[in-house]
Amino acid sequence: MYISKLSIKNFRNFNNAKFTFNEGVNTLIGENGAGKSNAFYAIRMLLDATLPRSIKITENDFNRNLTSWRGHWIIIQIEFSDLSDDEGAQMLSHSIERMDDSKIGSYALYFRPSKEIRKKLFELTQDFAETNCFQEFLDKISIDDYELVFTCRSKANFNNPEIYKQYVGNFDYYEFPDPEIEAQDELGFISHKFSIYEEVTCTYIKALRDAEYELKNLRSNPLMNLVKDFSHKIDGTVIIEQVRNLNSSIGGLEEIKKLRSQVRNTMQNTIGTTYAPTIDIKSQLPEDMNKLLQTLTLWVGDSEDIGYQGQINELSLGGANLLYISLKLLEYEIKQSTQKLAHFLLIEEPEAHIHNHIQKTLFDKYNYHNTQVIVSTHSTHISAANKISSINILSKNKKEALVFQPSVGLEKSECIKIERYLDSLRSTLLFAKSVILVEGDAELILIPVLFKKIFGISLDEIGISLINMNSTVFKHIAMLFHEDRIQRKCAIITDLDKSIIKESEQNDTKDEFVRKCFNSEKSGKERKEKLEKEFAENLWVESFFAIHTFEVDLFMANNLEEFLNVVNFIYTKQNAIDNSLSKLKNENTEISYKEVLRLANYLGKGWFALTLADFIDEDTEIPQYILEAVAFCCEHFNDEHFKIAASHRIEKLYEKWNSNNIIGLDSSVIQELKLLKDSLNLNEKKELSVFK
Repeated sequence: MYISKLSIKNFRNFNNAKFTFNEGVNTLIGENGAGKSNAFYAIRMLLDATLPRSIKITENDFNRNLTSWRGHWIIIQIEFSDLSDDEGAQMLSHSIERMDDSKIGSYALYFRPSKEIRKKLFELTQDFAETNCFQEFLDKISIDDYELVFTCRSKANFNNPEIYKQYVGNFDYYEFPDPEIEAQDELGFISHKFSIYEEVTCTYIKALRDAEYELKNLRSNPLMNLVKDFSHKIDGTVIIEQVRNLNSSIGGLEEIKKLRSQVRNTMQNTIGTTYAPTIDIKSQLPEDMNKLLQTLTLWVGDSEDIGYQGQINELSLGGANLLYISLKLLEYEIKQSTQKLAHFLLIEEPEAHIHNHIQKTLFDKYNYHNTQVIVSTHSTHISAANKISSINILSKNKKEALVFQPSVGLEKSECIKIERYLDSLRSTLLFAKSVILVEGDAELILIPVLFKKIFGISLDEIGISLINMNSTVFKHIAMLFHEDRIQRKCAIITDLDKSIIKESEQNDTKDEFVRKCFNSEKSGKERKEKLEKEFAENLWVESFFAIHTFEVDLFMANNLEEFLNVVNFIYTKQNAIDNSLSKLKNENTEISYKEVLRLANYLGKGWFALTLADFIDEDTEIPQYILEAVAFCCEHFNDEHFKIAASHRIEKLYEKWNSNNIIGLDSSVIQELKLLKDSLNLNEKKELSVFK
């Protein structure tokens, strides 16, 4: 039995979310504030026995997309798959009512207005009341008018807005259903005899901000929870007697007796025997077994420092985290040994201070028998180690979180190819707000430098992840971005490889360079046709092409000076420098473009890009196709980003013009630049319109 689906409606930052899960290990990934902790809490509200039975839900728990929370429901539904024939499982099973062999069941939480409130809303509907009557009544509803109920076998799909209107109400037209019609076949039934806590166990390992504190705190220390589990089995008679004797022995020491007498005498001499209290000094080792066990503490040592053990505060942050996780896993193991239908292990951000290698193996080495594990993470190492069919991606979108499943609609063979490719570097694409896929190292190195130097803002700052494919095979990764999968923009930057040698009868087709140019052009055309055909109907993916190659197109974009500087850096012999400079300056593009390619291949494209990066400045021009690719991915580009870019451009232009006496430049232009620069620094957003 495992959780196959989690649906959340109107709870915190989830307006209308659906998660899908598989058996084994599942992963929730997303940026800070995307809702990973809220998703965990939603699951725990239904399954975790350690939460208070009377869960307190307030108006602040309603999703902020609602115009008003009053009258709306918070709905959390868990769907289970592979139910057993156990009586407890059958209480959840849909097959009882469907009379089939379905192995699916469900459990739901509804936080809704009381029946009295819902009945009044229905009566207003029946009376065709005016809109203001509905609104006046809704405005009077308080959180105390709400009830919390749990039901088994709920089947209504509240992710469907029409279903929500049918069973909760239509707030646009003020139409509300009759609460006397309980619709148990869809909403489920309330069972007062059934307790989900008796059937499943749920262990939660929270995100560790201070593992050392958690390990020392009696309430949160997992060691104490483990001790409690077996403390009732201990016959402490002999130990308690020994403790009493020890307390007595300590109190009977001659030094203690002498000190006791001195304290008494001093007290009597100070206030007299009439008012002096009776004084004694005793050892207070607990003479209760439970309290005695609470004095147990963990001592730790280093595997390379044999024979030494110290207290927890001597551990590194990573060591303390690993110790805490290990104790929680042991706690889970003990729960697992009980005869429960299923075990659920929720682990929040386990990667803090843990070495990359341990992150990768954390879920491979551990045997989670009859257990479903759900992990939330920021770690690319953990996300890369998981199957994409077991990943849910959370994304912030204004006042709500969107949830994507990257494997929806993909064949298993495609998923396997993608999983092989998603190493810890490329898996960053799962976290980004948008993605640009590039052919190789040159683009990976230079595009971020170009953007930062020219606009004063990095691609990382605007949430764009640049992914090096090390090839021209983009299809398998790009298909992750789709209306049914990850709804984020993905730009493909690649070369059209148009030949720099013009076709002519005089061309020697036996010449290796000429032949290579024509073959590359043919391949480029085929690649363009394939990409455009593959993603023609996909609004989330678009391809952008260099006319020739990245290096040649960068040279073509009026960047001769930068390439000339590279030549002076590469060569030391003047003859080689002059020869290369002459070719780059040649007006015959066949000669100059060929020299660009030769230089890139001479150093290696990666090293050439690193060298060229040192000569990029605010005057360098970005090829148009790259600008278009970045613009395609910049739907989330806001006024603050725009202000940074505009301020940077104005600042650099002002510095350049103000420091150089440019002939014919009107001083009023410089003054106008200064005023514009100052107004941007004062955060006057109206000035941004100048650039838009």
